[in-house]
Amino acid sequence: MQFTIDLIKHDKAWNNHKFINKNFVKKVLKTVLTRFPSFNNTENIELALLLTNNAEITILNKNFRQKDKPTNVLSFPDQELDWRKLEKIKFEAELYIGDIAFAYEVIKKEAEENNNSFENHFTHLLVHAILHLIGFDHMNEQEAAVMEQHEIEILQQFNIPSPY
Repeated sequence: MQFTIDLIKHDKAWNNHKFINKNFVKKVLKTVLTRFPSFNNTENIELALLLTNNAEITILNKNFRQKDKPTNVLSFPDQELDWRKLEKIKFEAELYIGDIAFAYEVIKKEAEENNNSFENHFTHLLVHAILHLIGFDHMNEQEAAVMEQHEIEILQQFNIPSPY
């Protein structure tokens, strides 16, 4: 399984976090996707990340979710997937799973408020966003519990304690 990562920085503040690079994103993406056998035969999986600020993410949030405020992360799946049906899907050799946008100021503030490191919080949000791209959601308690359990187990592989 190969990965093509597009990493786009629209805010210089992200330069302070050198751990956020293509290799790191590939490692997280691989850790998430290898939990789901449907992706095992996919030769190349592509993902784009936008590292931006509150102003730009507010525009995206307003345009796509009708919420006129900044948020920490937005996921834009290329396909509408349902995690309950993943094992029935045979993906093509090339798969573009979608785009993820991150807002620096919101993530920094949340990390500080929760006495968490920026790196751990960002990693959690990246895992969370990738799960959204492959069909997970948290619209009700049952869905949230399933998604959170996957997040906890994946974060353990990075020695990150449960955020819940």
